[in-house]
Amino acid sequence: MTASETKTPKRRFAGFTDDWEQWKLGKVGSTFTGLSGKTKEDFGHGDAKFVTYVNVFGNVISNPEMLESVEIDSKQNSVQYGDVFFTTSSETPEEVGISSVWLENQENVYLNSFCFGYRPTEKFDVYYLASVLRSDSVRKKIVFLAQGISRYNISKTKVMEMTIPVPDLAEQERVGQFFTTLDATITLHQRKLEKVKALKVAYLAEMFPAEGECKPKRRFAGFTDAWEQCRFYDNIEDIIDFRGRTPKKLGMDWSESGYLALSALNVKQGYIDFNADVHYGNQELYDKWMAGKKLTEGKVLFTTEAPMGNVAQVPDNKGYILSQRTISFDIKPEKITDDFLAILLTSPLVFNELTALSSGGTAKGISQKSMSHLSVKTPKDLKEQEKVASFFQILDRTITFHQRKLEKLQNLKKAYLDEMFA
Repeated sequence: MTASETKTPKRRFAGFTDDWEQWKLGKVGSTFTGLSGKTKEDFGHGDAKFVTYVNVFGNVISNPEMLESVEIDSKQNSVQYGDVFFTTSSETPEEVGISSVWLENQENVYLNSFCFGYRPTEKFDVYYLASVLRSDSVRKKIVFLAQGISRYNISKTKVMEMTIPVPDLAEQERVGQFFTTLDATITLHQRKLEKVKALKVAYLAEMFPAEGECKPKRRFAGFTDAWEQCRFYDNIEDIIDFRGRTPKKLGMDWSESGYLALSALNVKQGYIDFNADVHYGNQELYDKWMAGKKLTEGKVLFTTEAPMGNVAQVPDNKGYILSQRTISFDIKPEKITDDFLAILLTSPLVFNELTALSSGGTAKGISQKSMSHLSVKTPKDLKEQEKVASFFQILDRTITFHQRKLEKLQNLKKAYLDEMFA
């Protein structure tokens, strides 16, 4: 294959020194269309299958278990082992042209109508091809080709004019094997994370009373009393809320260091993400903004919108600024503990009621006035509250561990993708 350009990646395996060629996709393969001429009534039944848009978008290697039914139709293009699928449309340019490689030999499998297929005519290592098409260097080229305003599309003709870096087959195999192993590790941690999250959801359903009940199905030994139903605000001394406050309104600006501002972007479900939205206030801004209020260790933070309902606790006593779309609670310690409050707000019955009390379209929000109508059930015995909270804190720490491990692996993959492709 003649190459008009050669490059060498920043990072590569020992023993490989040859330059990488740049191959134009249209010169080493051809395209085919997805399903056509179908109506809604044609789907959901039949002996054929098709690869969904979601399958392509979400998987570097298409998942053979994520297929849907359609009637056998000899006029359609059946997919083959080694085919590449590209999404053709999305709401953002960054999500256009996402690729996925098909590694199955099933008969009568088609591609959905919102993607197009690509069939290489030159020999590629399929795992290398899957990785290079999702590398940052190739994705930037594809995003540049996206066209549209409210919705973005990509032309398969333009994609076929694009070049990708290609080493010899032996190096392709080494690179492909490396990313396959890394992807398998990422998938393993994703499954572990999903398993613990599912476990937490199950325990939340059983360790808090269901609607119409005054006792949970599952509880710790030694506790038998019915839980007390009361107004949510009966447990709260004060709500810290600086909605609408900005440094500009105080005649100041953010600084490069000082007191970190915690907004709805920082407050995740069960933990604080210190990298999501980084703004600092100096001592003067902190004093004016917080006006004597303090976010001390353990205080519960609750996001009121975008998104509504995320809950975390202040991690330490370093001092923080309570920023946009987030509130904090000063509890009545004789009624409830901070740790139990944090779990209570995520329990199914309470969260469902909060959702019902919220307002807005796709971006739901809730006001203090609406929260005044919230009723909750809590154990009268603070020791039971402590037991329940401690149990879920262990689960949350496990979830956070797997979440951070997963993020670390995903960042590692991104770094390798940037460095291992020319």
